[in-house]
Amino acid sequence: MTGPRLGIDTATPFLALALWWPGSGRIARAAWRLDRRLAGDLVPLVDRFLVEHEVAPADLGGIGVGVGPGSYTGARVGVAWATAAGRALDIPVVGGDTLAARARACLGPGTRGAVAVEARRAEAWLETWAMAVDGRGVVVVGRRRAKIADLPQDAAASLGVAPDAALHAWRVDAFDAAPPAVRYEAIP
Repeated sequence: MTGPRLGIDTATPFLALALWWPGSGRIARAAWRLDRRLAGDLVPLVDRFLVEHEVAPADLGGIGVGVGPGSYTGARVGVAWATAAGRALDIPVVGGDTLAARARACLGPGTRGAVAVEARRAEAWLETWAMAVDGRGVVVVGRRRAKIADLPQDAAASLGVAPDAALHAWRVDAFDAAPPAVRYEAIP
């Protein structure tokens, strides 16, 4: 598996993208708040992101995609696109946790805080995370649903932050070590 890994997360109001080059450790990130425009803007924005970083789709070594929690429709759009692209390019596709990707985007090394992802009916999925100095996250208080109006201040602020899709790109090479990862493979 050579070439950069693409990370994508569509389970929040954002389209979050990242490219990670395993050999050099280089990372490129971009995010757009698309809300309900995701389905129409996904392909042109992914294409633009790849062109800006001089990566042809055939150069990709794998795709990591956020599978939620979050918007069911948004996650479905991202997983469908990633699965189709992975099959067309004959590269692995790995699913990853959107809350973990948002925690990585919100919390700095050595910090702790509550992080949320939008759910239905003015609710959110909420977890408390501690981020180690090396950037590895650990869930301190598990996942639960809460009313957005009742979220702690740091969790409410996290709703305005795009997930760090680089986390999904990294998981392409280590999907066994990052539950709840799901690997999608082409059927022979």
